[in-house]
Amino acid sequence: MPSNKPATTTPPAALPDGIEIFRAGRHLDDAGVAHHFSEADLDGMAASYSPALREAPLTVGHPKDNLPAYGWVKAVARTAAGALAITPHQVEPQFAEMVQAGRFKKRSASFYPPHAPNNPTPGKWYLRHVAFLGAQPPAVAGLKDIEFSEGDQAGAVNFSETVTTTQEPDDMSKTLQEQLEAAQAQLAAEKTARERAEADAAKHKAAATEAQEKATSFAEKARTDRKAGFVSFAESQVQAGRLLPKDKDMAVATLDALADVQPVEFAEGDSTRKVSPAQWLQDLIAAAKPAVNFGEFAPGNTGSQAQAGAAKGKSDAEVDQAADAYMRQHKVSYAEALTAVTASFTS
Repeated sequence: MPSNKPATTTPPAALPDGIEIFRAGRHLDDAGVAHHFSEADLDGMAASYSPALREAPLTVGHPKDNLPAYGWVKAVARTAAGALAITPHQVEPQFAEMVQAGRFKKRSASFYPPHAPNNPTPGKWYLRHVAFLGAQPPAVAGLKDIEFSEGDQAGAVNFSETVTTTQEPDDMSKTLQEQLEAAQAQLAAEKTARERAEADAAKHKAAATEAQEKATSFAEKARTDRKAGFVSFAESQVQAGRLLPKDKDMAVATLDALADVQPVEFAEGDSTRKVSPAQWLQDLIAAAKPAVNFGEFAPGNTGSQAQAGAAKGKSDAEVDQAADAYMRQHKVSYAEALTAVTASFTS
């Protein structure tokens, strides 16, 4: 026979009354600022709370705009044990099931301090929201939202844990002051060490730059002096007749290029000689027989002396310039050109 007993339904999950969210004592907020609350302060928090004035939501974590809300705080009271407790209502069943399953084991209270710009009860602490910590928000469709156009987070103070201690307030203040002074001393020491290291690095860099500039200046002066020596050598060889004036610049350029070449070693009898290519070329030129004598000779000289003497009254440069022009024009050797121009000077 069919049963006439009414079907039983399981009531939706709900949160119990009297959930503790805060205790009297000394607490550090999430910004690290210490606050001390007495039981009288908790009485003031409970008395100032009014859902009609501003209803505090139940949230997961500390959302910026108190969204989304998974339930609301109907009332706030202080328990006989000295804790601040809430009476929740309009709680989403799925959220309540997660709390009952132990998914959110810790709670965190967020308050408006007495002088916060958005505090609905200026001069008193006011509950902003109750955050459940320990899991991600449940995927519940159609959650109720609340809108605060003025940016509700301004001035809020969050207490993620309730800390109880037997240490006296004066002792705690002394300990915090000592820790602060130690941290400041460490930061000052690190700053001094960093500034000293930066100063040393700058000093070493300046010294290295100065040394490099001196080395560069010395090298440039050495190259200038070396080339001046090659010019002096070439001019002396032109005067001696071992180097033609037209070859002077080429000789200087060649000696300057060879000066940077590594010395060459070669056997000389039973010994080994090391000489730079530039020095070897200078020795070769200096040991050669004069090619042309541009000196002045007395009348009556014959041969090459008479030929050169015929150019009396002309400078070496003038004779060389005339011979070079004649050589280019008539396509003859320099010696033939020299003979021709010196003869022309006597005609």
